[in-house]
Amino acid sequence: MLTEKSEKRNTILIVDDIPKNIELAANILQAKNYNITFATSGEAALEKVKSINFDLILLDVMMPGMDGFEVCKRLKSDPETKEIPVIFLTAKSETENVVQGFELGAVDYVTKPFSTEELLARVKTHINIRKKYLEKVHLENQLLSDVQPVDDQTRQQLETQLEEKKKELNQVNLFYELRSQMDKLIQEKNPVARMEIRHIKEMISNLFIDKNNQEFHKALKKEFPKLTFDDLRLCSYLKHRFLNVEIAEFLETSPEAVYTRKSRLRQKLNLDQEQDINEFLSNYTF
Repeated sequence: MLTEKSEKRNTILIVDDIPKNIELAANILQAKNYNITFATSGEAALEKVKSINFDLILLDVMMPGMDGFEVCKRLKSDPETKEIPVIFLTAKSETENVVQGFELGAVDYVTKPFSTEELLARVKTHINIRKKYLEKVHLENQLLSDVQPVDDQTRQQLETQLEEKKKELNQVNLFYELRSQMDKLIQEKNPVARMEIRHIKEMISNLFIDKNNQEFHKALKKEFPKLTFDDLRLCSYLKHRFLNVEIAEFLETSPEAVYTRKSRLRQKLNLDQEQDINEFLSNYTF
């Protein structure tokens, strides 16, 4: 039986023309057992993907020669690489790049200089999404296989699993579509746009606090009866590894207030200081 440390290491390509940036990101990710490869130009990155099956690409936007936008465009136009998730690395002053990145097919972005928490959260989220996507493809291939045809009972089980996987992925895709739309609206300064942003935030909140979390909430409430409705709502955000700043937006409060709420929630869940609350909720079984 494989232990957690002996499981397949996910492989990430870091693309940045500044070696110091690569070293910083690589040190953070290698500490979490990710396998790291790097490229210092867009051209070199496109050569790397020909020989290595990457699980995720961290791609700098502003590079001499071929910039990150062109690299992403070429990756997404190639059937062999279009499904590799791309996270753009962008400076905080380059907010317009966020919108362009989403339009080209990037799944997310991290602003530089990035924090360890943010980088790890973004990477782990999209590694997990890619894993779900590959599981969906595997189920589809099993159903279509002529080499090992399945019996009716097995087919029904596979079809049920496939529908559940599709539903899960659709929800994730909807969240990131909403998020990209929100970032587009942030570029606007008029009151109408701000009202739309608030509406989208509400939709995003409801996306993860809907019927699909009812069983999760019931199980938590049964095991930890002191949890309030607000606690359960926070648990849902943490389960999906939202950052403090994102949760603060949804709850219309400050990141500092979210940190305080997390500390209180940790006590209610009987977690010690060494336990990661996001990890606990993400892996919570009921």
